[in-house]
Amino acid sequence: MDPDIAKILANPYASPTPDASPAPVQPAASQHGSLACIIPGFLLLLVGYLASNVLAIADLYHVGFGPDGQFIPSPLAGVFTTPFLQWLFYALTASAAIAGCVLVGSQNFNPMVVVCYVMCPLVGLVFLLGLPLRIAGRFAAPIATIYLAIGTCLAGAGLMRLVSLYGRPNLEFEPMLASLLAESGVALLAGGILKLWHSGVLREPAIARAESDLVGARS
Repeated sequence: MDPDIAKILANPYASPTPDASPAPVQPAASQHGSLACIIPGFLLLLVGYLASNVLAIADLYHVGFGPDGQFIPSPLAGVFTTPFLQWLFYALTASAAIAGCVLVGSQNFNPMVVVCYVMCPLVGLVFLLGLPLRIAGRFAAPIATIYLAIGTCLAGAGLMRLVSLYGRPNLEFEPMLASLLAESGVALLAGGILKLWHSGVLREPAIARAESDLVGARS
């Protein structure tokens, strides 16, 4: 694997750290987002979003897309025939959408895939929502904490709404909105946690404890 790609994959939402030595001048292209993250992220986000929030939710909650609000099973209803399989399918596709959000939101703009941002408003929105984390710098901890707080609220509200709506008849778009809230909240949580981890806020206490245990063991 290309070392640059491996570094990006290992350190999403990376912020520049101060260095005493002058940094070498980098070409402008090196500041562009990684295609190895953006393109798979775009596919995961688009497919996961449509499959979870349209196909899976429609079968789980019997959302009426047909004439006069009539429920019409999705093309996948013949494969996922039980509630357990339907929820499993929803969990997998929702996870794909969340992973796509993290991949897209963690990368800088790349003109080679500008069509993804322009033709898919969802990708452009995710890119903009990830901007504060990408440019946080020394404010990584407070900004990531804000993401964690907002993500917790959205995810909790969405999941509770999904539970409260399950089994009710004559539903329209409420389950889809609840699912979108839940997925957005989890994506914000994931971004905030990754930012805290890679900025060292979460790793430093663990390293300090490990060093303390090592000193104690030697003594």
